[in-house]
Amino acid sequence: MGTIKRTTRRVAGKTKEAIAEVVGDGKLQEEAKAEQRKSEDEDKEPSYLNPLGNLHRLT
Repeated sequence: MGTIKRTTRRVAGKTKEAIAEVVGDGKLQEEAKAEQRKSEDEDKEPSYLNPLGNLHRLT
């Protein structure tokens, strides 16, 4: 999944979480946290489009 989609999902999760806190909706807050976790998990997935992989960690 692209970086833009991950960022959009993360922002949507943060927005939902803020709205849930204002409204006091626990279910919406949990949904927002799940959306943010999904975005974080996608960030951890290896990128198959990057031919150098984790080479930046070696330098």
